[in-house]
Amino acid sequence: MRTILYVEDDALLAHVYGSALSGAGFQVEVAEDGVDASKRLFKAKPDLVVLDLMIPKLAGVDVIKFIRSKPTLKDIPVIVVSDASIADQGVAATMLGVQRVFLKANCSPAILIDAINELLGWETPSGSQPAG
Repeated sequence: MRTILYVEDDALLAHVYGSALSGAGFQVEVAEDGVDASKRLFKAKPDLVVLDLMIPKLAGVDVIKFIRSKPTLKDIPVIVVSDASIADQGVAATMLGVQRVFLKANCSPAILIDAINELLGWETPSGSQPAG
């Protein structure tokens, strides 16, 4: 089963997206701040990270820098889902090797799941190719 680390400080969004990702067959680890995310990266060994940039204790851009600086983590794909008011940070995140950036207002669980499946090789979490 593929593991997703979902980093979001809004408990409602974390629940909604976490439930959708679980329903799509992923194992989901949720971190509510950047320090928690950094610790969970080594424990969970996620296949992909979904990250809000505006999180407490350690900013999302710093979490990306942390991921990219560690040999065992540097190749993990990262999807940013964050607010429009932080466009400059979104550009910085892209420059750090983030694979996708979505504005929260333009993202849905279905859009996120499609992006995750694409980045993980268009496979469903069970390892079979999607229909279509």
